[in-house]
Amino acid sequence: MSLRQILFVKSTNVPVRKKAAPRKKRPALLDMINRLRHRFLRLFTSLNRRLHRISRDVSRLTGQVNEVSAQEKQLAAKLAQTTQSLNGLSGQVSAFAAQTETFATQISSLQAEVASLTAPSRAVRTMLHGRVGTTVSIESNAGFISGMLTAVGHDFVQIQEPTSDIVLIPHAKVNSAT
Repeated sequence: MSLRQILFVKSTNVPVRKKAAPRKKRPALLDMINRLRHRFLRLFTSLNRRLHRISRDVSRLTGQVNEVSAQEKQLAAKLAQTTQSLNGLSGQVSAFAAQTETFATQISSLQAEVASLTAPSRAVRTMLHGRVGTTVSIESNAGFISGMLTAVGHDFVQIQEPTSDIVLIPHAKVNSAT
């Protein structure tokens, strides 16, 4: 623009263009490439470290998985053995249960027989228990015995004869008492 044009513009009240602010110098292409290269190197290094850590963790976890697999195989074998033993023991328990039923029947039969055999001796014991210290006559398989009743035990009667002899008579052998 010429001076005349500038003056002409001023005189017509047209605003004059101001000088533009100085532009910042753009970085050179080489500087930008170097900065990008530096950033990529840092990113690559960081990713490489992470990859190394992940690889190490994967190796450690693989070892642990192998150990757990081996333990699982051992436990499976032990479980098979235990199951086999349990099946054998279950058979034995069934056999013992059958024998127990047989024994229970025999025991019940024997208890009934014992009760029938001891019922008379219990009755004799109960009756004679109240007569301790008195004179009694007892008929047994050995004959009549008279004397003072000195004791009544669980399965015997003790009599002191007039001759001071002491006689023990089993309850089962007492036929009658007066």
